[in-house]
Amino acid sequence: MKLIFFFLLLSQLATAKVLVVTDSHGEGAFGTRLVELVEQSNEEISFYGVGGSTSRDWMLGLEQIWGYWEYHTRGANIRSQKPKTPVFQNLLEKLSPDMVLIELGTNLIWKDLTLEDTSYIQQMIRQTLDSGAKCFWVGPPHLRPKNNDQKRRVLEIHSILEKEVEASGCRLIKSWELTQYPETGGDGIHYDSIPNLGETLARGWAQSIFDELTHQ
Repeated sequence: MKLIFFFLLLSQLATAKVLVVTDSHGEGAFGTRLVELVEQSNEEISFYGVGGSTSRDWMLGLEQIWGYWEYHTRGANIRSQKPKTPVFQNLLEKLSPDMVLIELGTNLIWKDLTLEDTSYIQQMIRQTLDSGAKCFWVGPPHLRPKNNDQKRRVLEIHSILEKEVEASGCRLIKSWELTQYPETGGDGIHYDSIPNLGETLARGWAQSIFDELTHQ
């Protein structure tokens, strides 16, 4: 049976609670625009962006060396540096979301993937579904890898997500098919780092994700 359309699901709830967890992509224009779009649909959002994070960090609550953004509708709006990643299970228990969006995967580009990496992805999905929330995994956007090792890892990340996410009952949104990193400019990973065009591209990515959620 097809997943209930995001828009229809939200319309059936008095006020749906949406939990979003992200890596550094979420700290910039992409995350800001996604929050705007969810709130414009009159839903509540709890948003956590932790730079440098992977599923492992969210499962274990590990410290990071990059930035942090936490935002709640009619609540906290916190930015800080060198954060401790919130424990994902604790967020589910505290917030009781109706829907969870997990935007992770890009930071697996820095090392060869292991079975442990796959296991942490599986655990996040299982915890989400066990909580009763609808699960959406937002895969990494299109990147511009610096070398052959990174190019290989990008393909491996896509393959793992395609294999594990939808087979588990979560839905995968393939951001790499919805975005295009320019051939020059920026750091090859963060859209906000692209001169002049970056913020527009990041906001466009957020719009594409929201469109995927509402128009499928």
